[in-house]
Amino acid sequence: MFLIGVENQLGYGVTLLVGGLLALGLCWIRCEKVKIRRGKILAATILLPLITAFFAHLLYCLVNFQDTAEDQSVGYFFAFWENGSMFYGGVLGAVTGLLVLGGKDRLAMLEQYAPGGALIIAAARIGEGFLGQGYGDYATGLPLFNFFPFRLYDPYYDEWAQALFVLEALIALALFVWLLKKKTGRPGDGALLLLGLYASAQIVLESLRRDEFLRWGFVRTEEVASAAAVLIVLICYAVWVGGGKRLIKALCFGTYMLMIVLCLLLEFATEGRIPFLEFLSVDACYLVMAGACAVLGGCVLWMRRLANTRYSAERVM
Repeated sequence: MFLIGVENQLGYGVTLLVGGLLALGLCWIRCEKVKIRRGKILAATILLPLITAFFAHLLYCLVNFQDTAEDQSVGYFFAFWENGSMFYGGVLGAVTGLLVLGGKDRLAMLEQYAPGGALIIAAARIGEGFLGQGYGDYATGLPLFNFFPFRLYDPYYDEWAQALFVLEALIALALFVWLLKKKTGRPGDGALLLLGLYASAQIVLESLRRDEFLRWGFVRTEEVASAAAVLIVLICYAVWVGGGKRLIKALCFGTYMLMIVLCLLLEFATEGRIPFLEFLSVDACYLVMAGACAVLGGCVLWMRRLANTRYSAERVM
């Protein structure tokens, strides 16, 4: 079912359809449990998939503006049913749609839609596999794990490559389970938690990709967007914390900056461009980068704990 360079449009479409229906159904049930007005839920169920697809395609076109403008008409930028989408465009569309459609319940809807968001991310990543995308370096050495789901087969080169889309889907599913079991907290916390932790992992996973990823020169746009997403999540939590805890917040943001700089250096080190890191092999660079991304996820959890502690104290008062 999953082959590099071979598109299975039917499998891709069915995966997104089933994942989307399950996610929207779950979101409907969760919203009704917290007494959100049914009209808002219906509007989100109908419009949110369209808004998400529109933003995902529009941002893809804007990031790839030069090639899109040369090869396509202006109308192509708004033709969301055409090929080409960007993950963070979909995230932006989903958040924007819920903020607008939710009205006074916007944060509550973001909270209730978070598990469904993780589920549709997992479905989208599996869908990448049906399109022959979502793979990393080709296997070298002993073919110990040269089989699916660890690796993806390339029939053209008769080689096996890392099946990154499987790991991305598993991370999203793990977050889905966590969000389902998460105790009720500040409205909107679930959405921030999902975005912050998933974006932290995506920094290293995007660096590992060898498929048709978006880039500006040598800069991978999804990596930059992931780093920006983590920063936005940290800022949102810091706002919820309020004016206190300045030293702890400074340490958290300082750690964030240090890890981002480390990831940047390691990105160049994988290509042998950083002399003082030449002692690290490519595999070691990615291992250290994965550790740095884990620390970024820790920063998200750290700041979240401060925000939730403040929220619990306010509720008691």
